[in-house]
Amino acid sequence: MENQTRVDSELMQAYGKMIAIVVLLLILGVLGYGYFAKVDQVSSQGLKLEHSRLLNVLAMVRSQWLVQGRPAEMHLDWSTAMELRDGEQPLIKMSDQGWPTLAQITEENCKTLWWQLLGGRDDLAKIVTQADQAGEVCSYIANNGDRLSYQLTSGRVIFLTDR
Repeated sequence: MENQTRVDSELMQAYGKMIAIVVLLLILGVLGYGYFAKVDQVSSQGLKLEHSRLLNVLAMVRSQWLVQGRPAEMHLDWSTAMELRDGEQPLIKMSDQGWPTLAQITEENCKTLWWQLLGGRDDLAKIVTQADQAGEVCSYIANNGDRLSYQLTSGRVIFLTDR
């Protein structure tokens, strides 16, 4: 009888441990789901903020272009550009209307233009870049489908969201 009681006790302890593990996994699952659901929101919120930043930066670049006498290429006058190539400021190609543009419209060049205008940001690492050569557009897409498009010839910036 003593053996039966001991076996029952060990079995109850094993069931208790299994229930504790299941409860712990459920809690971690709920927390993990909440975290990963927020990652998309942070990414899209970041893109929404970058929309405002891009509008302001483009206005500054165009003003600088006008002040410098409408050059075909120009150096940017702010610190994020100075971080490129050991302090050497990059040359930005300008359209006839005074907007930053690209010699060749590729995804890599669109990423470079983004970095030159807005600087590198770790929270935007999940943004997908697309280049549309026919429409001369660089598009930046968040995980949730929100899209920020920059039309290279006209300087128009469009933010599209499903919400």
